[in-house]
Amino acid sequence: MKYHILLLTILFFAVGCSKEDDLTPSYVDAEWFMIQDNPDDAVQHAAYGVYSSWGIPVFLNDTIGQQERGIDHNGQPIVYHKVLDLNYNLNNPANVYSIVAKRIALIQDEADKLAGIEFIDKVFLPLVPDIFHIQSILLLDSIYEQQYAGGAKDMKKVHQAMETLAIADIPVIAGMSVEEKAYRANEILVYLAINYLAKTPSAGLETFKRVSYDPATQRSYYKMEVRVPRYPGYVCLSPARWEVYGFLDFDRSKYHYVSDPDVTKWYYTLGDENADIEDYVMAVISYSSQAFEAEYAEYPMVIEKFRIMREVVKSIGFELK
Repeated sequence: MKYHILLLTILFFAVGCSKEDDLTPSYVDAEWFMIQDNPDDAVQHAAYGVYSSWGIPVFLNDTIGQQERGIDHNGQPIVYHKVLDLNYNLNNPANVYSIVAKRIALIQDEADKLAGIEFIDKVFLPLVPDIFHIQSILLLDSIYEQQYAGGAKDMKKVHQAMETLAIADIPVIAGMSVEEKAYRANEILVYLAINYLAKTPSAGLETFKRVSYDPATQRSYYKMEVRVPRYPGYVCLSPARWEVYGFLDFDRSKYHYVSDPDVTKWYYTLGDENADIEDYVMAVISYSSQAFEAEYAEYPMVIEKFRIMREVVKSIGFELK
């Protein structure tokens, strides 16, 4: 019996040692998101400064590194390229056919690259709440979706992917005034906040949505037409400014007429819940309470929704005016 146990033990170690000879590297130790300094390269040096201050790598190319991974059957090196894939995240995999692929154009001018890095360092990152995890930032000339070759391009200002926050229009941002850069930074923050709120339901948001609601008719104001009824019994809201119904804007993609001095002749369509939330998040980030309530003092629904959204946004971690 002891002889058999000894034999099995010898076989176990013999097989284990033979397998170790066939082990291959895992390649998991590559530091793709670590920025190295290069004082001779102005762009790399500036990116390193941001990385040192904020711990967030800033890239100017979606290919952020490469690694040799053996030899192929022809004796040529197998080179792996690490690419920041804008079409991949846990909720939006690239192989879902309903998702239109994001396409990009890289920044060409060095001055624009440096201006983009400065925008991230001095304007954007100081405003970002800690709750938003940003693994990296990819600065681009443009991001767009295109349904088919030669078709119209749907341009995007920002896009959150699994491993990076891609920010477009950097050459445009480079030429902006201080006020315009601040507004663009707020637009990106609104995008991040809305993404966060979509994944983290809030009781405050439900309360916010219920403000633009008519208890008499038990109808929400979202996506309602505002106009004189076409015929008796036609479902719509009486002509008035959109602020009367608690909105900061209306759906400008729908046919509308709002230029007549006589408001009773106006017709337009109120926006949906997503557009309404976006408008108010931007207002909360951009305005102090005093300034906003002074500007919209005539519209109690607007004031009520602003106060609710302010509490929602504060709960995320924003430092508001």
